[in-house]
Amino acid sequence: MESITFGQCVKGAWRDGWRYLRYRPALAIALALYAWLSSFLLDALRPDRTPPFRLLAYAPLGVFALVDSAVFALFVMHAIRFVLLETGSTNTQPVSRLSYWRFFGCTWGFVLIALVICCLAMAPYVGLSIGLMIWLARTSKTALDHPPVEARILIPVVGAAFGLIGGAISCFVLTRLSLLHTHVAIGGKLKIRDVWADTRGHFWSIWSTQFRAGLPVLAAWTAVAAYELAARRQGLASLNALNTFGTPTNVLTAFGSLYLGAPCSAWLYRRYANAVKTGLAR
Repeated sequence: MESITFGQCVKGAWRDGWRYLRYRPALAIALALYAWLSSFLLDALRPDRTPPFRLLAYAPLGVFALVDSAVFALFVMHAIRFVLLETGSTNTQPVSRLSYWRFFGCTWGFVLIALVICCLAMAPYVGLSIGLMIWLARTSKTALDHPPVEARILIPVVGAAFGLIGGAISCFVLTRLSLLHTHVAIGGKLKIRDVWADTRGHFWSIWSTQFRAGLPVLAAWTAVAAYELAARRQGLASLNALNTFGTPTNVLTAFGSLYLGAPCSAWLYRRYANAVKTGLAR
């Protein structure tokens, strides 16, 4: 673990993100166009639910989402290697198939972990809801069609509480495993136990570093999202015209992930990775 401070992580992420942007300016233009048009394609491929509806209609959307994530994973992987490995060296440019598939699998593995945790967290809520419905059905036939006001208020509140619990647990687990993503990007192996040991006691530091590093993009994203919401509510054609082929929020999300998220992950790896670096494949 290097003696790197919180401020050095944040400033280093901003500096390296700007350095990577200047290193490949054409990539920034291509990324903006790709993110803008991909949101339009996602909306175009999303099927409506008018009868007869089939789940198979989501197949094109699922294929495009998978390809989209595969392409963007390569961008993020290269940005991490740019920061951690020597700039312009032969180690930065080529990405082996094994390293890429580990990185891509790690990405979807994190998604799967979050889904499993949220499903497990929501399981008691589902059980309570089913039990309440059975109790109302046994009480009276009209109670099921017209449940009491208390039940209509309590069920969403309890559901939201269990949802927040699942989200908090997912955030904790993924933050503790975040160094694994960076380690795999530079050619390392899946060393979950070592990553878990390196991040022990550093959850709030890692999370707050990522949050502060992403504040510029978060502020811009909030402003653009508010603008889009106002445009839709007011029905202003001149403003809505900008959203015809996608949304600016998607572009900001892509830029934030590539030019701030990836460098920040690299600096956190420099600060906290210790055991996981042992036997790093280069």
